[in-house]
Amino acid sequence: MNKIVNSIGYNSEIINYSSKGQLQLYKSLFPWNSLKNIIKNIVLLPHKSKLDTNNKKYQEFKQKYMSLSSNKIQTEEQIKELNYSAFIAGSDQIWNVTIEDYNDVYFLPWVKNTLKIAYAPSFGAKNPSKYDSKRIKTYKKFLQDFDFLSIRENNGQKWIKEISGRDAEVVPDPTLLLPIEEYNKLERTDINLPEQYIFFYSPGFDLDICDFVKKVSKKYNLPVITWSAKPYYVKGVQRYGFELPDYEDPSTYLTLIKNATLVFTTSFHGTIFSSLYRKKFFVLKNGGMYGTDDRVITLVDKLKLNKHLIEYKFNKEFDYLREPDYSDFEKALKIEKEKSLKFLESSLSKIK
Repeated sequence: MNKIVNSIGYNSEIINYSSKGQLQLYKSLFPWNSLKNIIKNIVLLPHKSKLDTNNKKYQEFKQKYMSLSSNKIQTEEQIKELNYSAFIAGSDQIWNVTIEDYNDVYFLPWVKNTLKIAYAPSFGAKNPSKYDSKRIKTYKKFLQDFDFLSIRENNGQKWIKEISGRDAEVVPDPTLLLPIEEYNKLERTDINLPEQYIFFYSPGFDLDICDFVKKVSKKYNLPVITWSAKPYYVKGVQRYGFELPDYEDPSTYLTLIKNATLVFTTSFHGTIFSSLYRKKFFVLKNGGMYGTDDRVITLVDKLKLNKHLIEYKFNKEFDYLREPDYSDFEKALKIEKEKSLKFLESSLSKIK
């Protein structure tokens, strides 16, 4: 987002703020506050050094590549003192009111008399009317107070209309707006990878999906590299023979996708980067995609990637290594980029 705003002629930076929920969420171990978490931590303790390294590498990436504000914001009172010509909220699940690191601050209620823009935030499939109905008047006020309002998925557009009466434009995630050359600059050159491999990214590690990926790996005799160490260890995914990279950070993630022979994912950003790198990849259908969680379906539909959407039922006759046709994607991406840049340029032109 920061790079896109800069590319259209404005100086921008990322507010260096993490909520208490975020700080807790990204710790190597869970809070020792329940029997369930204690059991998880016992499983994780032998791997704590690796988890700590992952967190360290993420922080190093932030410092190296992200244009963070010079002052680290640690309290909401400090946030209220910030002075910019415009504020942009987005993107990702900053409006998911059910997650541990949710905070009202991402609706920008503290911004007064300054241009306020929402670019491609997401409710993360959680309608505030259902999951936090007692505060629906508060969310209505938050939404009505934006000067320009957009959202990342179709259900979010519908929920904004129901809550606030406002029309929000559905725009693509900002990661789709950058040319691939920008991501190539982030690639790791110090990582040892097999010549051919499957990259598998499914944050929840549904075990039925793991079974499917294992069968495909056997069919083609390809090793599987996966992602997200914490749930990997908690769910015992190592039983499938899947391997983790030496450490996890955005550079490693991009490198693993770029160099993979085949990618399987259920993830929104896994879908984005697989398509940007024009990979052989498949989005594995799961039930949530067809209920309230339409984030991936919205993305697949808008970018004409429907042929990449498959059931995770192994078919020994199916050619999982078939060459993809990206011609429709190219056209759709061009349209979505133009629409998004028009939204941003129009919004930011109102800076006083």
